[in-house]
Amino acid sequence: MKQNVNLPVIAIIGADGSGKSTICSELMTWLEGRYPVRLCHLGRQTGNIGRMIAKLPFLGKKLDHKIAGKANKARSDKGPKAGVACIMFLLSLKRVYRFYKMLRFKKQGFLIITDRYPQISVIGGLDGPDLTIDHPDNIISRWLTQWERRLYRWMADHKPDLVIRLNVDIDTAMKRKPDHRLSSMVKKIESIEKLTFNGAPIIDLYSHKQPLEEIIQEAKNAIREVLIKKP
Repeated sequence: MKQNVNLPVIAIIGADGSGKSTICSELMTWLEGRYPVRLCHLGRQTGNIGRMIAKLPFLGKKLDHKIAGKANKARSDKGPKAGVACIMFLLSLKRVYRFYKMLRFKKQGFLIITDRYPQISVIGGLDGPDLTIDHPDNIISRWLTQWERRLYRWMADHKPDLVIRLNVDIDTAMKRKPDHRLSSMVKKIESIEKLTFNGAPIIDLYSHKQPLEEIIQEAKNAIREVLIKKP
């Protein structure tokens, strides 16, 4: 197994239903044995909690709609109240903790594959800051918003060596993930093409147009090029 303290960080990004998990798994299988490699999930995975709540008998869907309503209200002109802002900030800290662990693995000499990657190109977009109002009325919410932005800027400053962006259309995404909210899925798909990842090289692949084998091969070719260029 090759040892190299300067192995790359490869970010796999895309909306739910774009094939991130499948591609990550295939790339891990391909890379293991060649390099010390780690798969790091950099999302918050709060959507899984919401979908579990929605499946609860009797009150599940009602609770899920209530939570979604509070999230939308938090993005109003006045911004969230202090309690809601605290919860949203704590959820962002979960991503920061995962990101910090990823950086530790990189320092230890691992090649990193990430499922998702934090960004600041689109506030409130896919994997971006959740406190979207720049200057909320509540002083605590304002302070938390400022701190969340600083943390996201810190993460974004560690740009990946390669971003593999998996594009998908809404029909395909909803067919693959029928338990997801349509409005949330549309927002994620619309924001993904606007992400720049601080100027990192991006390869665009289209999971609703290209066969899986072709996507995997193109991803492997792009990673090979990065490994060749990496000192």
